[in-house]
Amino acid sequence: MVSNMVRFIVCKLIWCGLIVVSLPLLSSAQVIGTVVSAHGTWCDSSKQPCATLWKMYPVQQDSKVVRVTPINGKETVTIRSRWGVEETFDCSNPRELGCQGPLDLSRLIVQERQKNVVTAFLAAVLELAADHPSVYESFREGILQVRGSDAKVLSDGVAELTKQGLRVNNILNRLDAGNYLLELCPLSDSGEPECPNQSAPVNYVWNAETPMPYPASNVHAGLYRLYRWNNASATPSRTREYAEVLVAEEPRYQALSDKFGQVVEATRSWDAHDNTAPALRRAYLYILSRQ
Repeated sequence: MVSNMVRFIVCKLIWCGLIVVSLPLLSSAQVIGTVVSAHGTWCDSSKQPCATLWKMYPVQQDSKVVRVTPINGKETVTIRSRWGVEETFDCSNPRELGCQGPLDLSRLIVQERQKNVVTAFLAAVLELAADHPSVYESFREGILQVRGSDAKVLSDGVAELTKQGLRVNNILNRLDAGNYLLELCPLSDSGEPECPNQSAPVNYVWNAETPMPYPASNVHAGLYRLYRWNNASATPSRTREYAEVLVAEEPRYQALSDKFGQVVEATRSWDAHDNTAPALRRAYLYILSRQ
């Protein structure tokens, strides 16, 4: 009797707006994969209106992935499951029956679920997609990042903060020796860079043989974005080339560096055909920064 009365009162308060109930839009356990690529236009009709699929779109167990007109019968979509299996649905393949209905997503679910570096990595990233979708989506920017020629670009990673400064050896290890204009900006809780209005890059001399610490007078443990500036013109400007840098002190530095290093090694082969891989790893750095 009392419990029924309490339930009635609570329901009335919720209905009147005196109690705000926040319900999660998505359970991390329901997310079974992420979109790697798509040819043609696809959407998830389990959402209203039908949600357009984009790279890194979190596919749920109850998603209904369908084609959107115009249709030519050659549409494809590739999804990587949370267990690391990559599955391509090709409408020109007789197996797909012309993609007349929603795709059979049960093919993404493996029966023997192994626990390893890849599955732990994907589980963490897809949990971020479920619990903090806006943060997860912010890392899609990395997919569009301009890459340098001959892979001479900054590398995402963990950097050790010392009394002498920031050790960025593994961040700059693919660059030739020389002078570089670099700017280190902290990332907000939402995964967005917070660069000062009056930005000024650091003129940093890099040499892999004799690396110097990066100046870190106002740097603390946390996640940063290291931008490379263009110094070829009279007026230097920030470029779209950057690296995500997780700053940490010992003993935490070594543990975080090992975790991220294992993920990089386990997923390095993805990069040749999956340009979402670096963005997923950046999302993982964000997760590590919150641990």
